[in-house]
Amino acid sequence: MFNVFVRKALRGDLPEIIQVINDAKRLIKGTGSPQWQDGQPSREVLEEDLDIGRGYVLIVNCKVVGYTALMQTNDPHYDVIQDGSWKNTTDKYATLHRVSIADGYRGKHLSDFMISNLFTIGYELGFRNFRIDTHAMNKGMQHISLKFGFKYRGIIYVGPKEDDRRLAYELNM
Repeated sequence: MFNVFVRKALRGDLPEIIQVINDAKRLIKGTGSPQWQDGQPSREVLEEDLDIGRGYVLIVNCKVVGYTALMQTNDPHYDVIQDGSWKNTTDKYATLHRVSIADGYRGKHLSDFMISNLFTIGYELGFRNFRIDTHAMNKGMQHISLKFGFKYRGIIYVGPKEDDRRLAYELNM
């Protein structure tokens, strides 16, 4: 058994977080997806995550091997949903963004552990609704979302281009 846990990301984790994100960018690029191929998430976005306190890291044997932002404010990209609707539009929700695992650590179900722990953290913060989105070509994130009980709700856009189209999911607890 190995030592695995999730904790709030610290400023000193930034170099390792950037490496995890870059690993994920290469993985996504290999699928042909344009997601994360425009420089996002950038260093500045990750620094903002850390400054606001929404960044979380997955630690395995004292090493940062995963990263996710748990947004605790409404995401303006979710205000307009096409070809569907949110089930719960009245209660607050938390959003998981930038879910990523480092090279060499995929295939070990560590994203399951990370997301499960983020649900626990979110639940402790009072959230009973969670949202997530991903590109239509990101089959891995779609699989993880459905595996955790997220329901597909429709299409959102994270920018003005067609490549900014995302599949949106919601989990109501």
